[in-house]
Amino acid sequence: MAWRPLLATLGPLLGLAGSLLLASGAARAQSDEVSVKAAFLYRFIQFTEWPVPPSEPFVLCVLGHTPMDEALSRLSGKAVLNGLRITVQHVQPRDPLSGCHALYLDDSQRRKAEELLPRLAGAPILTVTDSDGLADRGLMIELRKRDLKLGFDVNLQAVRSSGMSLSSRLLKLDRKSTRLNSSHGALSRMPSSA
Repeated sequence: MAWRPLLATLGPLLGLAGSLLLASGAARAQSDEVSVKAAFLYRFIQFTEWPVPPSEPFVLCVLGHTPMDEALSRLSGKAVLNGLRITVQHVQPRDPLSGCHALYLDDSQRRKAEELLPRLAGAPILTVTDSDGLADRGLMIELRKRDLKLGFDVNLQAVRSSGMSLSSRLLKLDRKSTRLNSSHGALSRMPSSA
């Protein structure tokens, strides 16, 4: 019977600890997803050919401020395309985009897309989004998440109309998914079910 007061005290604490562990796991999964999206974006840049090769620095533009900002800032200074270094620059829909070599449009900025889409049509700017349906509307690559899988779709018409081309190695991965292995944060490649 001496255990009851102890259990009455520890019960809520154990419940709180369990809730914190679950929240920590969810935050870690969100962090893993953001890191994987940033890694995808980095690889997309490496497997893209521009009609006129980009000059130093390689400018990765990000529309507005997004939940990806921290992960994208870690790309700053990384080498791509014959040693060019990435510079990350935040832009707004009415800002000049002529200096952008790639543009990331996060789902959190979707409402700003309408203003931007006409300006991107045919421009030699690699456009990547995680917002459903924007590849169908003219952006080049759309990251998509289904259950625990992260994959992407390519709008080849948008890529071709810009004079750009994507490596066949990248196109082979289109409609493939990367499963997030929550126990180790590892990635494994598997066909999508869609």
